Amino acid sequence: MKFQWEYRENNNSSIIQQIKDNRKLTNEFLRASWEDIPDISLMKDLNKAAFRIINAVQKKEKIIIFGHDDLDGITATYILFDFLEKIGSQSHYYYIPNRLIENHGIQRNFIEKIKKGKFDLLITVDGGISSFEAVEEINKLGCDVIITDHHLVQDKIPQAYAVVNPKQVDCPYPYDMLAGVGVSFFLVQKLADVLNVSYDKNYLFWVALGSIADKVPLDGVNRILIKKVLDDWSIFDDETLNTLSEYTKFTRNHTSRMSTINNIIKLLSNNRETDGENRALRLLCTQTENKKNVVRELEKDYNNQEKNLLEVKEYINFLISQNNENQFIFFDKKDKVPIEFLGYSATRISKTCRIPAVLLKRKNGIIVCEARCTEGFNLIESFNYCKENLIQYGGHVKAAGFTATPDKVSQFISCFKKFVEKNKDSIIKNKKIVIDAVLTLDDIENLEEFIETDFHFLQPFGEGNPLPVYLLKNGCPENDFRKINLKDWDIVPNPEKKYDLVIRYNGLSKRILDYRESSNDN
Repeated sequence: MKFQWEYRENNNSSIIQQIKDNRKLTNEFLRASWEDIPDISLMKDLNKAAFRIINAVQKKEKIIIFGHDDLDGITATYILFDFLEKIGSQSHYYYIPNRLIENHGIQRNFIEKIKKGKFDLLITVDGGISSFEAVEEINKLGCDVIITDHHLVQDKIPQAYAVVNPKQVDCPYPYDMLAGVGVSFFLVQKLADVLNVSYDKNYLFWVALGSIADKVPLDGVNRILIKKVLDDWSIFDDETLNTLSEYTKFTRNHTSRMSTINNIIKLLSNNRETDGENRALRLLCTQTENKKNVVRELEKDYNNQEKNLLEVKEYINFLISQNNENQFIFFDKKDKVPIEFLGYSATRISKTCRIPAVLLKRKNGIIVCEARCTEGFNLIESFNYCKENLIQYGGHVKAAGFTATPDKVSQFISCFKKFVEKNKDSIIKNKKIVIDAVLTLDDIENLEEFIETDFHFLQPFGEGNPLPVYLLKNGCPENDFRKINLKDWDIVPNPEKKYDLVIRYNGLSKRILDYRESSNDN
């Protein structure tokens, strides 16, 4: 057994009732619908931003959208860019920085682009909340700045024309865990309301895709947005989705629809180009006759990335086997992990070991970091504790990053370890698996029936609402577990013993998370 198991004994409740009780899910949570989304006008500066954009379109001003090169930023850029075109903008552009060659945030080359292009309005999506100096410089060029973001706000806010970020302390909007594309979508909604026009219903699909890709909590407003996509799947029909028909064939239920979204995420994640271009965004924006060519490019890149990813997985598994501390800190001096896999690797380590994972790498003369953690730890608090050693930092409680100068690496590591030591009790406490339902082998048919019936009421599954975890008790490996197709053990089980297994099952495949020999006190 690798982890502590936290569960309550089965009291003969149905599987869905066990899950509802253990997760304390209310009927309001399960039944939440579009009408339950709070009034978007409560979001600070949303009206101000909308009227400034409308004014810019009416005056034929030059507008540029600065996005982020993950799928949250790409989808956020797309829906705003496309809507500007639909409402008559004749001079709007986008710029997507390539994180493999450019540092995070608004850099000098982009400021020069604004100056040379004589832009009148900059709109950031999925970023900008920590670009203090850059915003000041852009203001001096006579270009207004509207920031739309969802990352944590630090001690101050850039002096922009408008800042739309629900995490601002004085923002009265009651839900602050939107993805960047969620904020962008609400801005488009507000623009449409003010202009009394409709927006493309397909935007909602890309909101769901960007939100899932960014791993925001799938509760509250996020859950409503994504569940509507799963419920109304057949209405989404834009030309990009038609071009991706090979990826959207098998979508008979919510599970297969989520799988489809995740497959499209994998395809579109191979998207980085240069000079502010991005292949995934090009696919979304290009004319129909060119989309298939872009898809072929993305598929070629995806296949190459998958080969590289296999090597990274093997190396990460080796690193995991060497670690027995309450944190994982790795400075990739030998260039074993390509920078595009840094976040993936941190996620894999953190989820596997249930500890904070910090991966460091040199890029363009500075140190960049991707960090991930599970419950019981706060990355932003840890970076704030160590901020004297950092250039800048940002992100979310469980997924964050920073930049630092090379001479500060050892000081940061020492400081971070001190913070971990202060919080080790919480880390140890959360090295556990929380079990949603306890089953005997006689209940397996009930599990299959549950998957076919009530399972979709709990969806979408993801960050904040993970796939349910089941405890199967007193099973014989040679008979019982073989019947339910459980094969991926990392040991050879004793055929004369019985085992308790913790599994995750999504209706498509089962995965063993942990196991132990059964005992009489179960």
